[in-house]
Amino acid sequence: MLSATLVAMGITTCRLEGPVDFYSVGQFVSGPGWRHLRRTIDTFELMFVRRGVLPMRVGEQTLHIEAGQIALLPPNVEHAGADIITSDVDFYWMHFKLPDARMLPDDAGLPQDDHCLLLPDERTLPDPDRLAVMCGQLIDIYARFGPYSNAYCDYFATGLLLEVSAQERLKADFAAHRTLAGYRGDGKPITSADRVRQQQEWAMHVDSAGAAGDSSGLAPMLAIRSWIMANAFDDITVAKVAARFHYSPSYLTAMYRRVFGVGVAEQIIEYRIDRARELLSSTASSVADIAREVGYADPKYFMRVFKRRTGLTPGQYRDAFPARLYNTV
Repeated sequence: MLSATLVAMGITTCRLEGPVDFYSVGQFVSGPGWRHLRRTIDTFELMFVRRGVLPMRVGEQTLHIEAGQIALLPPNVEHAGADIITSDVDFYWMHFKLPDARMLPDDAGLPQDDHCLLLPDERTLPDPDRLAVMCGQLIDIYARFGPYSNAYCDYFATGLLLEVSAQERLKADFAAHRTLAGYRGDGKPITSADRVRQQQEWAMHVDSAGAAGDSSGLAPMLAIRSWIMANAFDDITVAKVAARFHYSPSYLTAMYRRVFGVGVAEQIIEYRIDRARELLSSTASSVADIAREVGYADPKYFMRVFKRRTGLTPGQYRDAFPARLYNTV
């Protein structure tokens, strides 16, 4: 049982023997002048801020939850708005119950069993866009199949909490490389560091006489990929990337493809379309506005690229998330 007064910040953990008990989910949007009501509830509440700052008092702690951050509010502990908000705020919320939850201090050794949830009381997410997509999906599922208890919502909410836990376990790697590279067949996450090690091992087996195959070429390609990630939504081209890093476009493309298995142009598109997916599923922005935000001046060209990459038009992709639950004031 968790204490009725939140004395110290830490990590809530529990071992999963099945799905969590999901209760409800939504998205709250407000302008200045709103303040969270004071209340005590018997469920956990996960808050995930997408825009603005959410001031909260949880027991004896005061939190200022910023964009890209999550906070876990424990059950049976009074929480309330710490202040009236002075600018727009937009956040997701989810209520759920955990079996046999216990609190660990932040500096405790964390269980490595991936059946154990690790839910920090407050944290900046290394990759908030991944969680935003899942929140949007869960909101749609709840709108379609709720409000009554059902396995679909329970299991999807569990998956969302496992995503938070994966980012918590791998936060150092996320900070350096931004995303998980995938998952192994046994369910263990493959980190970007794992992927780099694989690339290094691959490079050792490539003909050392070829410049593109020399393992020393990996570091500059990683730097280039990081720069592309940071600038993909600007007006960049293969020629501009090559000029910035003092390569010819053809040589850069060959080197990049040998290391990552994808060309520079395809990499730019991948980052743009990934961002467009997130915006289509989590905002009401028009397709034209989203096209411009991810780097396409021509919305029709963006739509062609999007369909070529996903098999769906932007409108069809958005229709997969049609039912949104908003609280507004």
